Amino acid sequence: MTSDYAIDQKGFKVLITGATGMVGGHALRYLIDEDKVSEVISIGRRETGVSHEKLNEIVIADFENLTAIRSELENIDLCIYCLGVYQGQVDKETFIKITCDYQNALTDQLQELSPNCCFVLFGAQGADPTEKSRTLFASAKGKAENLLMNTGFSKKYIFRPGYIHPTGERKPTGIAYKILLPIMKLIFPLFPGIGINDHDLARAMVNIGLSQTAKSGVYENNQIKDFIS
Repeated sequence: MTSDYAIDQKGFKVLITGATGMVGGHALRYLIDEDKVSEVISIGRRETGVSHEKLNEIVIADFENLTAIRSELENIDLCIYCLGVYQGQVDKETFIKITCDYQNALTDQLQELSPNCCFVLFGAQGADPTEKSRTLFASAKGKAENLLMNTGFSKKYIFRPGYIHPTGERKPTGIAYKILLPIMKLIFPLFPGIGINDHDLARAMVNIGLSQTAKSGVYENNQIKDFIS
């Protein structure tokens, strides 16, 4: 699929996950505001609270069983994948399930129903693609990257942001964030290279997914910023 395909014909049909999250919420609004986008399908574990004629919102409890929504996954041009959970909020098995198994279940369906889809993954700095790290976060995120890169999608983008600074109503819920946020409010403006704002990260994910001119691969924090404008 070329970058002009959806623009010339019907506009992009975009699937987004994790739209109730800090970054996903911004991405959803950017997609809705994009003239290039004709339809947005949001799959999540709870409602976003957003209402728009472009938006088709699906609340689903079991991400490993997507049979009931297969028809909605047909002819997807772009997937913005923001679904995730903080490691400290769940046990090891649940963290791996949400980080890896949910993603794999979706890509299995999309490869069959939307093989030309472009997939943009909200990854993480420190991901270990060897999957040998003793740190659960690193090994699980690395596995998620490998699962995506082993798919046959036309374009695959993995973003590894550093520190993500919240700017909207949605705030991080992890314990580490609650402790560090007051400190980072002072440090981040002085050393912006350590991370990225949540809305800038979302903007970059949407931009790279709609343009699809960059090479498939992994993009680190400073590289992500090239796609903001």
